[in-house]
Amino acid sequence: MKRIHGGDIYRRTLALLLAMSAAILLAQPSALFAQEASASLAYPANSAPFGMTYGDWQAAYLQYMFSIPASINPVNDLTGADCNVAQSSSPVFFLNSIASGSVTRTCTIPSKALLITAAWAECSNIEPPPSYGANPQDMRTCAATATNGLGINTLRLTVDGQDLSALLRSLRVQSPYYSFTMPPTDNLLGLEGVTSGWSVSDGYLVMLKPLPPGNHVIHFAGKFVSGPYGPDPFAVTYNLTVQ
Repeated sequence: MKRIHGGDIYRRTLALLLAMSAAILLAQPSALFAQEASASLAYPANSAPFGMTYGDWQAAYLQYMFSIPASINPVNDLTGADCNVAQSSSPVFFLNSIASGSVTRTCTIPSKALLITAAWAECSNIEPPPSYGANPQDMRTCAATATNGLGINTLRLTVDGQDLSALLRSLRVQSPYYSFTMPPTDNLLGLEGVTSGWSVSDGYLVMLKPLPPGNHVIHFAGKFVSGPYGPDPFAVTYNLTVQ
């Protein structure tokens, strides 16, 4: 049997450790890059941007959305012409999803934080089933059940080519119980004469930090594979000019 000297054992062990370290480092750069990109572009889940939690912002978004007539509501916008409708002096600009299908919106917007409401469901005390809830707990269960129908692995988000899909998938949020108002006619729920209600929303959203002035492309997509909204794929692309 060949005798192995202590120096040989040390050199071989060192070489093995170096090889293992190199393999680990090579396997991790994409994950590390994704984490760094998420941290630099978006507010983390446990943060309170501008003094409000993600759940609070989700409620604020739904209040904004319900307040706008259906004919000019950014949710129904197919071109980007209505991007700036009812966007207030808030430090946050809302980027809307779409119920189903695909759309490309081209918008010029101010430099603000961007709330991307990628996929969500809401239930209220004024809608018919399956979106009806008689009380806050019923609404929470109703909204969560609908959002459970989303295929989590279908959710995708890119910002200027940087993949933030993992971040989006980790940011499922349920809103507090909130009140909302609507126009008496031409409202988003199609309920003539009804001007207010109470609701809870459940879904996936991300708030981006303000983008620098210039041109940017944001794309998000997903698919409800079951439940009241399925099977329904959606895809939204925003071509933004930030001023």
